[in-house]
Amino acid sequence: MTTLLNLDIGALIFLLIAGVIGLSILAIPYVLLYLLHKWLTKKGYRVVGLTLIVAFTIYMGYSAYIAVYPTDSFYFSEFKEVTLREAPKSAKVKNKDASYPDFHGDYCSASLISVSNDDYSFLLNELANDKRMTKNKPGEIIGSSELYKVMGNFKTEQIIYSFTRSIAGQADHYSFIGFLDDKKTIVVSVCVT
Repeated sequence: MTTLLNLDIGALIFLLIAGVIGLSILAIPYVLLYLLHKWLTKKGYRVVGLTLIVAFTIYMGYSAYIAVYPTDSFYFSEFKEVTLREAPKSAKVKNKDASYPDFHGDYCSASLISVSNDDYSFLLNELANDKRMTKNKPGEIIGSSELYKVMGNFKTEQIIYSFTRSIAGQADHYSFIGFLDDKKTIVVSVCVT
């Protein structure tokens, strides 16, 4: 019980220190903007100073938002990390999910991507002939909660072909791509543990 209590107090102290540091880091640009706004107001450019403060606030808000809810371009870069290829022109992200990286940088992301039938066949053929990819046995999936979430109405049994890719020197990276039986949907998952 004492150990648990010590861990809770230790975690509380850590969060308090991290919060103070985080707020200090965020406060520095706002203090600088305030001083700039004050100087610009003295020079007769009050609106310019206010515009800078509002623009910076919007930028910080947007940056925080896409850190929690990444854009499709993030998932296309994950596609490239797994396949070592750009996403096909017909690719559209239908469903996506990612965990927020923890203090060690560990996270998982998954996306359900639809492509044209031709792109599906072309990509499947290319990956099957790529020596850097490992073809998995049918039903061999090491999933994450993000992967299962993006599957939506699809079942993992509908993944008829799947591949993984190891990254030299990065044994903590798990890269997976699966091809579903509808011949137009693929699922991509990246986990860093």
